[in-house]
Amino acid sequence: MESQMTKGHCYLCGAIVAKSGFLKHFSSRHSGGEEAENQKCVLLKVEDAEDKVYWLYLDMPLTSTLKTLDTFLREIWLECCGHMSAFYQRGGVEIGKSTKLERIPTGSVLFYEYDFGSTTELRITFLHPVSRPKQRKAVRLLARNLPLLFECGQCGEAADYVCCECDAMEEYPFFCEKCMASHEHEGCALPVVNSPRMGVCAYCGEYDVYEYSDGTEKEG
Repeated sequence: MESQMTKGHCYLCGAIVAKSGFLKHFSSRHSGGEEAENQKCVLLKVEDAEDKVYWLYLDMPLTSTLKTLDTFLREIWLECCGHMSAFYQRGGVEIGKSTKLERIPTGSVLFYEYDFGSTTELRITFLHPVSRPKQRKAVRLLARNLPLLFECGQCGEAADYVCCECDAMEEYPFFCEKCMASHEHEGCALPVVNSPRMGVCAYCGEYDVYEYSDGTEKEG
């Protein structure tokens, strides 16, 4: 999957930008001023720890806690059965969720685990300070990868489901709705979703209300 996804939507203007090019895009088009009423924030990059094809850019006030970030990550990517989660520094040292972001140095990398059985691991990079106009929600989603595209392993149409049984047996797991209905593991299907937890446990993405929607798409 590494080669499939390199671009995503900028949620501030609708431009489609490369993952590697978002910082330049953000600083040139959306960087806030230093007005006194602006919130002092930190810019974060969040990606799945293994393939890095699922990714987010977001900013949060320095006074926010890791608990607030945990709640957001559960909503957009992870929540299925109320599993436990934790943040870790390099070396496996756990960081409490009450920790404020201002306590974490710029350039730091944290690792996050959701579900200690069928674990989904994320990598969080604290990029640099930014400022933004005050807003109600602590987490501002700035960019997100475009949904990955998978073909049905039987007919070649766009896949709607991932077969957990096939995936566990390291067989091609993606099928369209029609072919999944006649598949031998029909009862083991989970929906294709834009999340690194796709196909794991009972994850269906029902709490993800952050899908980009705007009538225009433009390169930038």
